[in-house]
Amino acid sequence: MCGAATSPRNPPPSLGPPSSTAESRCPAGCLCALLRQARAKPARRPRAASPRPALTLFPSFPQATESKREQFRRYLEKSGVLDTLTKVLVALYEEPEKPNNALDFLKHHIGAAAPENPEVEALPLEVAEMKEKYEAVLEENKKLKAKLSQYEPPPEEKRGE
Repeated sequence: MCGAATSPRNPPPSLGPPSSTAESRCPAGCLCALLRQARAKPARRPRAASPRPALTLFPSFPQATESKREQFRRYLEKSGVLDTLTKVLVALYEEPEKPNNALDFLKHHIGAAAPENPEVEALPLEVAEMKEKYEAVLEENKKLKAKLSQYEPPPEEKRGE
């Protein structure tokens, strides 16, 4: 390379970035100085302003998708789906003996973990009351039939009328 950079004490410059004082002593027109310049990262030049805007195929696509995802996530939070799923998955995690079919476990526990509607909770009580009323009506019907059979005329008298 150049005489200033190479000597028995100074080996030829490496291809890496300039780090030794021997490389900095090379004259400006030296081949090793030109190599250092070529290896150096070129400075970015600012782009000239284009007369027309750059073409983007889907400018709002990522934002719209993110917005929809965020809306859906908020919907799941408000409706309690995320809490229910979290509770069921935690129950599965804490289960000492893991079930053979995790999907059946989830189905069973999601149905049990769902918040009950007050009307749904009242239905078994209403069914029990209706059964009692039905039994009472059946008993009353039997009693009335028995009374009616006492007052009925014999079958011969009916024919004569």
